[in-house]
Amino acid sequence: MALSERDEFEATALPAVLVSRSDLPVPLTHPARSFFGGLPKLPPQLEWPTAEVRANETLETVALTFVAQIDLAEVPGSGWSPLPEQGTLYFFCSSVFVGEGHPPCRVLYSATAGGAYPDRAPPPDLMPLAGTDGDAQVKWLDPAIDFHSKVEFKYPLSFRVFRDFYFLEDTVGGELMIEELCKALGPGEPNERDLLQFRSASKYEKDENWPFNWLLITYVVRSVLSNVLRDLTPGSYYKPLTDEAAVELNRLRIGAIGWLERCRAMPPMDDVDADTKATFRSWWIGVVQAYGKMDRQVSTYTSKIAGDLGNAINHTIRCMATQDVDARDDAPLSYVANLARQNHWKTPAAGDGKYRHFLTALHQMLGYGSGPQDATEVHLEDVLLLQIQGDLAFFNWHSDIGCVLHFWIDGEALAQLDFSGVVATCECD
Repeated sequence: MALSERDEFEATALPAVLVSRSDLPVPLTHPARSFFGGLPKLPPQLEWPTAEVRANETLETVALTFVAQIDLAEVPGSGWSPLPEQGTLYFFCSSVFVGEGHPPCRVLYSATAGGAYPDRAPPPDLMPLAGTDGDAQVKWLDPAIDFHSKVEFKYPLSFRVFRDFYFLEDTVGGELMIEELCKALGPGEPNERDLLQFRSASKYEKDENWPFNWLLITYVVRSVLSNVLRDLTPGSYYKPLTDEAAVELNRLRIGAIGWLERCRAMPPMDDVDADTKATFRSWWIGVVQAYGKMDRQVSTYTSKIAGDLGNAINHTIRCMATQDVDARDDAPLSYVANLARQNHWKTPAAGDGKYRHFLTALHQMLGYGSGPQDATEVHLEDVLLLQIQGDLAFFNWHSDIGCVLHFWIDGEALAQLDFSGVVATCECD
């Protein structure tokens, strides 16, 4: 009897492991042995890897971005997994993805447990996230003074087994994929829009929840100043800057510098009193209105100003969470809940399964993996060490859910515990 299409897909099933991160980051001192971001607990004999990385036509040798540490004793797979049962994997990669289908990467292996050593301090040549002046770099973070402009936030990981299937675009395969994911993750939650993504400036004007501390004011003012300075730079737009626009930009620059001076005198995590809140929101709305009047005269749009504010709010909450597990209680609950919710498994639709493209970032080890292009086909005979889908956990350089970062290894090399030939692929839709 001929096999049905469903039976044919069932025959391709491979056991794989879903990698789930915590909703919010934790302090660097958190005892997790498997985690995204933070600092690796490297054995002293292992060097932090370096590579030549190109950003905006500049080639430089830098220490690579630390992406993940995984203690293999925490990964299920006894009896079927080709991975070692003990030991720790450390994943490093260039965080410059523009024009890089195969970003420089290194994967290190130690036979010791993930908590055997203290955090390795970041080297002085650690690359800024997205590279020096890279296209996906957050311009209002300063690599010279902002720790998290080079080091990702730390998220503890947990693991769940599921069955992965080999298909690219297929309705039946998609149904099977959704069934398996729902077995592992549950039916999912309703898809709720990101409270801050694509939010208009007019809604921020009416929202009295911000700014909730001086760190947020600092980041928002820096974001305004970075846009103003770029717009004042000759050649930043396709036509010359008018005298009127130059006068307005310089007025905004002076105002931003004044706010930064106030910020320097205040403890970053201190609350902002009601009068200052109202004054700052009024100043920010004035910036938006000024940019509205300069529309098509400069490169910055008002939507960029509002988008930067949403990013700054999320970034500030992450910073608060890394200070202390209870520090985020000082941020507005709606903002915290919104950021945490972005990591929750959303109820999938049939089309999501068919195209293996889900609203939730699905990270995994082993199996076939997913990608919008052909990496999973090219590396069909290799072992998928780790797949990291674009995720808000990775600030800007890898937050696009349409992007997928893979780490591949030859099966024979894995059996020999030789990780020197691991290759990375980065695909975006």
